Amino acid sequence: MKDSYFDGGLLQLIGYRLLGGLVTICTLGICLPWAYTMVYNWEAKHTVIGGERLEFNGTAIGLFGNWIKWWLLSVITLGIYGFWVGIKLKKWKYQHTHTESGKALVSDFDGGLLQLIGWTLLGGLITICTVGICLPWAFTMIYNWETKHTVISGHRLAFDGTAIGLFGNWIKWFLLSIITLGIYSFWLQIKLKKWIVSHTHYGY
Repeated sequence: MKDSYFDGGLLQLIGYRLLGGLVTICTLGICLPWAYTMVYNWEAKHTVIGGERLEFNGTAIGLFGNWIKWWLLSVITLGIYGFWVGIKLKKWKYQHTHTESGKALVSDFDGGLLQLIGWTLLGGLITICTVGICLPWAFTMIYNWETKHTVISGHRLAFDGTAIGLFGNWIKWFLLSIITLGIYSFWLQIKLKKWIVSHTHYGY
C-alpha cells in the first residue's frame, strides 16, 4: 500500500486562514466562497493519498453561485434548508477534488444528512458522557463514516485509524501543550490533519 501523508506547514495554514478571514470580514461575508476555495486549494495541494497528490479545480465563482442558491433556499424554507448546506458543501468540494492521474474520473460524496446528524449526535453524546475523555472515539467514528462516503477519482476512500491510536497522540499533544504553556496547541490542527491523512487510503 502506497503512503498517504499531509505536508502542509503551520505558518502557511495561519497565513491562508488570516487572509481568508480578512477577505471575508472586509467584504461583509460576500467573499466567503473565495476564502473557502483558497484555503481548501492549499490543503488539497499538500495532501497525498495512496501515493497520489490531490488537485482541486473548484472556483470561487462556481461556489458563489451555489452559495447564493443555498442561501435563498434557506430563506424561503425559513432556515430548514440550512441543515443541508454542510452536506451540499462537502459534495461540491469532493466533486472538484481529483488525483493528478485521475482528472477524468468521477469524484463525489454520497453521505446523507440524517446519517451525519445521527453520527454527530452519537459522537457528542459519547464525548459529553465521558467528560471529553472519549472525544478521540467520537472523532474517528465520524471521520470513518465520512471517508466511506467519499470517492476520489473513481476510488472510494477507506480509513484505518483507530480511536486508541488517536487517544495516544491526543494525550501526548495535550501534555506538550501544558509543558509549553499552550504554545504547542497551535500545531494541534496540523498534527491532527497529518494523522488523519496518514490513515486514509483507497478502499477500491
